[in-house]
Amino acid sequence: MVERTKTEGIEEFEGTITDVTFEKSELKGEKQEQYHISMTPNDSKLLKDSKTGMLHTWIKFSDKATQKNIPEGSVLDRFLTEIETLHSEVKKLATVDEAMQHIKGKEYLFKTKKLGKAFDGHDAKLYWVPVKEL
Repeated sequence: MVERTKTEGIEEFEGTITDVTFEKSELKGEKQEQYHISMTPNDSKLLKDSKTGMLHTWIKFSDKATQKNIPEGSVLDRFLTEIETLHSEVKKLATVDEAMQHIKGKEYLFKTKKLGKAFDGHDAKLYWVPVKEL
């Protein structure tokens, strides 16, 4: 029997959110919009093979979502819940964009978390999520 090994990756890092942009997906055949979050880790060794000098995560904006109303249980909902855990004042903001921009320029401990659900035999996708403000 052939032995399978998991690839090793970064599970957590400390860094700063350098940019948060709302953009259309650049994947072929996708028309969905998303939040693109760029992070600069404090440890430059994590970027040894990086072309951009940053780490990135993309949070999909559901077709059913608006800036003032998002589907409960969606990846965006779970990401915002994580932000609200760190910053209670985010709950009072009027739009998703205001909440997402609130984290820009701040330094955090990031961990990978599964925000979505597994489907069609695929594992849930991992996202970089801020878990502690530094």
